[in-house]
Amino acid sequence: MNVKESKYDVIIMGAGIAGLICGAFLAKNGKKVLILEQHHIPGGYCTSFKRKGFIFDAAVHHIGGCGKWGIVGRCLSELDINIRFLRLDPMDSIHFPTFSLDVPAELDDYVQLLTQQFASENKTIPVFFKEFVGLYRSTVSTGKSKLLSKYQDLTYKEMLDMYFTDERLKMVLSAQWGYIGSPPHEASAIGMCQMLVNYLKDGAYYPVGSTQNFTDRIAQKFIDYGGQIMLSSTIKKISTKNTFAKGVITDKGEEFFADNFVSNIDPLQLFFTLIDNQEIEESYLHKIRKMKGSGSFFLLYLGLDSRIDLKGLKRGFYHTSRDMSFADNGWFYISVPTHADASLSPDNKQIITVVVSIKERFDEIEDWNIFKEKKKQYTIRYLETFLPNIQNHIDVMEMGTPRTLERYTLNSKGAAYGWAVTVDQTWSNRLRHTTPFRNLFLAGHWTNPGPGICAVVSSGWRVASMILNN
Repeated sequence: MNVKESKYDVIIMGAGIAGLICGAFLAKNGKKVLILEQHHIPGGYCTSFKRKGFIFDAAVHHIGGCGKWGIVGRCLSELDINIRFLRLDPMDSIHFPTFSLDVPAELDDYVQLLTQQFASENKTIPVFFKEFVGLYRSTVSTGKSKLLSKYQDLTYKEMLDMYFTDERLKMVLSAQWGYIGSPPHEASAIGMCQMLVNYLKDGAYYPVGSTQNFTDRIAQKFIDYGGQIMLSSTIKKISTKNTFAKGVITDKGEEFFADNFVSNIDPLQLFFTLIDNQEIEESYLHKIRKMKGSGSFFLLYLGLDSRIDLKGLKRGFYHTSRDMSFADNGWFYISVPTHADASLSPDNKQIITVVVSIKERFDEIEDWNIFKEKKKQYTIRYLETFLPNIQNHIDVMEMGTPRTLERYTLNSKGAAYGWAVTVDQTWSNRLRHTTPFRNLFLAGHWTNPGPGICAVVSSGWRVASMILNN
């Protein structure tokens, strides 16, 4: 889209979901808004791509909170966005070397299942979940909370240890830690609560037509409300003066000005590359330097012929660990999206997408081609334990590495979850929406509430409200 204006009410940097949601609320309320995005499609990690008729979801495989009363559902209703979702039941399946369990789509059913499976903890399980849901409600309400004070300095493992002694039960309740990227002995109890309760209270949903369809509907509504979006437009510099952001300059030499700015991009890039940091107080820069980015992962996308039988392959987390420590950090998240939406592939063919946890540090990988081949073989070998002849059925194979994620999102070292969701980087310890610049705000998984579509929707909505109420 050609943008002729040079001055806007708000400029949003990055067309991830938080940026799009923020922009849609602002545009709906009469603000003149420009979104700038370096990629050729909007969505950040919530995008899809096509190969030989197959539609692959890049990094988001389902979405929580899409029901009528969920955060995403309420947000879409407020914006008058209609998206058809398929509710997934079971919500997830979790697998360990010695046992497996399906997570029902209804929380009450899950509690009942766990009390049956773990009889020795049957009185404590309902108590834990009541507290867990209460903690979640405290995170979305205003004012002080005793529950937040109680758990803000605890890891998720420490929280579980307060309630349970059965190690297998604690493994089950921790099995979905891959959604926030930090194992239970590192993950914040509050961070894990924010992610899990969205799924357990409201289920998991798949947007018909791909996760790109979810993104595109939001982007289209933003445009319908009068917003303007420029894709393939990389910001090269942000001008500032006297604690105010003034304008942005793109890689094409275009300059745009605004009264307010929203960053939906990596704060390391924002504050150490795009802004002259001599204008930023040193204590703030020091805080960012000390923060630790989340890990990344390897992705394998397979388009398979119609002859392979995938009925027995359940969507969910497959762990290689045998104990609560998750010491080897080994998990696979296996998804078969064509089980839910056959339109994603041609001629009754099928899709498997695998997210693979990795131990390797970004800076330690010397040869990315060797890394990619090694991870491909490792993942295929694991899939062969369920589908021995899978290699005879592959029509299309694509792969993604942390460097791929970095290239498409500009997230430092391919960080998949923004900052790591650790105790010292969650809730009040995560970056605030406000910054040292009085008209520059942060949205997305680098700020509160954290990673995940539900969380970044909440983040974008909050920032829009802050600007509108300012």
